[in-house]
Amino acid sequence: MITETLLRARRACSAATLLVGLLAAALPAQAARNALENRFDVAMYANGGKPDLTVDPIRLKSQLSIIDRYFDANDAGDRCAVAEGAVGGFGWRRLMVFDVVIVNAGDGDLVVGDRSDPANPYAGAFYFDTCHGHYHMAAFSEYRLRYKSDGNVSTIGRKQGFCFEDSFKYSGNKSAGYTCDYQGITSGWGDWYYKQLPGQWIDVTGVAEGDYELEVEINLQPDPFKFDQGENRYADVVRVPASVPKRRER
Repeated sequence: MITETLLRARRACSAATLLVGLLAAALPAQAARNALENRFDVAMYANGGKPDLTVDPIRLKSQLSIIDRYFDANDAGDRCAVAEGAVGGFGWRRLMVFDVVIVNAGDGDLVVGDRSDPANPYAGAFYFDTCHGHYHMAAFSEYRLRYKSDGNVSTIGRKQGFCFEDSFKYSGNKSAGYTCDYQGITSGWGDWYYKQLPGQWIDVTGVAEGDYELEVEINLQPDPFKFDQGENRYADVVRVPASVPKRRER
C-alpha cells in the first residue's frame, strides 16, 4: 500500500520535473540572444556622446562555417539572391556563412531614426528593394575573403544593413528600445546579423581550398550619410582567420 507520505513525495518530484522541463525549454531562445559566450569584452569610453561602431571578432570567428546550399530558380528568395549578386547562379553553391554583430562602443547611441521620414538626415542612404520588399541602407558593409599569403582579395560578398536595432547587451546600459520602426544601437549594445539571413555569406563556389582571412568592413556609405563616430578608437575593419576545405564529392 502506498502511504500518504510517499504520495506527497511523488507529487513534489513530478512538480519539480515539470518546472525543470519548462525552464529547459525556455533557455535556448533566451541564450541565443543574451548569452555572454562567443562575444568579446568592450571597453566603453567617453566619446563626446557619440557612437563608435565595430564588429565583434569573437562572434565572427566562432560562427564561421562552410555549407553547401541549393538555389532553386522557382524559389522567390533564391531568385532574389541571384539577381542581387549574393550568389553566382542557381544550383548547388558553396557558401562561407557567419554571424556579424555590430557593437556600439562609444558613450552615445547610434540614432538612425525612422527611415521613412523625409526629414531624417539618413533618409537618402536608404533605397527600397522591390525584391525583398523592404528598405536597405546602401553600401553600409562589405565582406571580403582575402588570401592569407599576400592579402589580396579572392572573393567579395555584400550585406546591406537594412535595420539597426538592439540585439545583444555588451555593457551595463539599458536598451533604449531601438527597432526597425525607429532604428539605432544603444551605447553598449550590438546589432546581430545571424548567419541564416539571406546574403549573410560569401559565395566561395570554385574557390580553391586553403587558408584565408575573412574581412568585414562597416560604415561604408558615402558622405553625408556616414555615421559620425567621434574619436573612432575601434576599427571599422575586422579580420579573422578562415579556411576553405576540400570539397566533398556528391
